[in-house]
Amino acid sequence: MNWMTLVARHSRSSGAPGTATLPARSIPRLVLTGEHDVFLPPRRLGPAVHAALGAELGVISEAGHLLVEERPEYLSTLLEIPGQPAPDAPTG
Repeated sequence: MNWMTLVARHSRSSGAPGTATLPARSIPRLVLTGEHDVFLPPRRLGPAVHAALGAELGVISEAGHLLVEERPEYLSTLLEIPGQPAPDAPTG
């Protein structure tokens, strides 16, 4: 079994940052996770993102928890046109 899967299944972080204060104004948000993220699985993260931010969770296929390391080229395309998702951006 993968070491990261074992860690995710059998430990809980005590260094959670707590709840963030969100701005009162409405701003576009894009929240992404990997389909194989064992720390923040899409099935658990999706409802929390929707409830807290009013946003839909985008799920990146064949990726895990470390999207910045696993899919840096894809993430950089999301910044090319601010406020506009990339043509192949996840929709939820």
